[in-house]
Amino acid sequence: MAFDNAGNDKKDKKDLKEIGDRISLEGRLARMDAEGVRMFLESQARPCYESRLLKVAFFDMEICRTAPLTLYQAHFALFHLLYGMQEEYAAEGRYLHIHFMRIFLTDYPANGRCRYYDEMAGRFCGEVCNERADLCRFHREKIRGDAIDSLSLRYFYLDEKNYAMFDEKTIEAFINGTWELMAGYRDYEKSIRVLDLPSNPDIGMVKQKFRRLAKEYHPDMAGGEENGKEKFNEINRAYQVLMRLLPFAS
Repeated sequence: MAFDNAGNDKKDKKDLKEIGDRISLEGRLARMDAEGVRMFLESQARPCYESRLLKVAFFDMEICRTAPLTLYQAHFALFHLLYGMQEEYAAEGRYLHIHFMRIFLTDYPANGRCRYYDEMAGRFCGEVCNERADLCRFHREKIRGDAIDSLSLRYFYLDEKNYAMFDEKTIEAFINGTWELMAGYRDYEKSIRVLDLPSNPDIGMVKQKFRRLAKEYHPDMAGGEENGKEKFNEINRAYQVLMRLLPFAS
């Protein structure tokens, strides 16, 4: 019997590799080690990359050798699972942070403390707020735009139709853009801080902020001071980075 099961396992792996994009979301979820993902998240003290979780979810996956369309579908299935888990953990008073560069599980602050998670600072706000509210007054105002982006991502991955939104031709551009953003993500975060922007700015917002700061720090307008020149160069570098990477982040 053990021999037969081993044969079936090999066949399943072969089928998974051969039919690739013809596997439905339901089928890919059935092949995923969901319990292994849960156990891994609960055992980690530090954030992990999505690539690490993909290896837990699909133990036989060789990411560098996986076809782009299959890789997207595995990514979608994993995030579909994670966003479902996010609701379950929230009911237990725990926060599951989902981002392809940082995935981790942690406890929410106590009741009466703000639950806004600041990605740049890597911590919850924790300020005192109304016991019936999850956010302090400041962050209730601040996150209106960010919350829309967050909800948009969540509903994207919970909508099963998006699993099949790409084909072999269109997936190449998506995958290439994702790797471009991953390679430059440290620069992306730094540039957000330099321009003092929210975590998910759009191009119009970046341009508007750059114009305002450029007028303030441009050497010709800052009296030729060396500090003004250095600050302008820093702002200009941040602007160029964001204009390059934002199309991939949107």
